[in-house]
Amino acid sequence: MSEIKIENLNLKFGIKTILEDINLEINSGEYVGLIGPNGAGKSSLLKCILGLLPPTSGRITIEDGINFSYVPQYFLGETGFSISVLEVISMGLENKSIFNKSKNSNDINTALKKVDLNPSILKENFLNLSGGQKQRVVIARALVGNPNVLIFDEAFSNVDMISKIKIYELLAKINKEDKTTIIFVSHEVDTIIQKCKRIICLNKHLHEGCHPVKFMQGKLQRSEDKTLQINQIHHHHNHEKC
Repeated sequence: MSEIKIENLNLKFGIKTILEDINLEINSGEYVGLIGPNGAGKSSLLKCILGLLPPTSGRITIEDGINFSYVPQYFLGETGFSISVLEVISMGLENKSIFNKSKNSNDINTALKKVDLNPSILKENFLNLSGGQKQRVVIARALVGNPNVLIFDEAFSNVDMISKIKIYELLAKINKEDKTTIIFVSHEVDTIIQKCKRIICLNKHLHEGCHPVKFMQGKLQRSEDKTLQINQIHHHHNHEKC
């Protein structure tokens, strides 16, 4: 069943075309990788899906009851102020009423368990954590609201490779066990093709069945490697042939 359906979406800023004639369906429980060069419109497409950016034309239909969580590229950054891990994760709770303290605590502990963090970390200063720990906390913040759809926008850019691989494995586990739909934007093609079940290539247009590595090298070459599991993406007008 389609949780997200995009039809004939166009996005322009003034005379500049950001996205053109996008048609895409994302089904419940999919793990989708979205790749493309800088300026391809990846973040803009995410913002359209989240309702943060209205398209110039076209339609986006979201299934009733869908709850999104968004993990940005940078979270807090070098703010210089002290904030605990508990405070960060609590940002993801919809209801922080004093009457829900017990439920909130259970939800927080469940989220921590999913990202393999011990509850003892809740008292730590978020800014003092390692890059990998910070990202796990931010993912816990996204999970604590029990989302149907998790969206990651270049979220692991500042994480070392060992931590990054472990986090990708956690996401694959969450996708499999909780049936959570994941949309992951990344420029790290080698990693994303190993973990995502479906790869979407975007450069203003969606391109059908293109080999992701060749695509990022600027070559619109169709994939013959069946192990890459590249799905066909339909759109009405493709100005360049794969």
